[in-house]
Amino acid sequence: MLEGFKQYNMTIGTASVSITENGIAFSKTTIIKMDKVPYVKLLIDEEGKRIAIQKAWEDDEGAISFYNNQKIVSVRWNNKELLKTIAKMMNWELSGNVYRVDGDYVAEEEAMIFDLKEAEKSSSK
Repeated sequence: MLEGFKQYNMTIGTASVSITENGIAFSKTTIIKMDKVPYVKLLIDEEGKRIAIQKAWEDDEGAISFYNNQKIVSVRWNNKELLKTIAKMMNWELSGNVYRVDGDYVAEEEAMIFDLKEAEKSSSK
């Protein structure tokens, strides 16, 4: 009777990423929508000012560790070079600021896309 149905995971909040001078943090909803994958590829569209994370396998070229089945569902990257790249691309001042962007999940690509032009800026202090 339930043929064709898939379980829907209800999470509080929206899929998003927050970017600060201390790192990039993905929301719990983002991690769940990405099926808690252990590896992703990070893609940057400099012209369109977007970033994306796409499901990857450990041995894929460019695969980055993502979720590691910890009790607290969280992912944070502290890569300073990545932060500099994003700040320069967007002309953002990361010191003292938080940039939050909602993501759009594209099932066919198994990817979450964040349009950085839509970022909401707030003070981190």
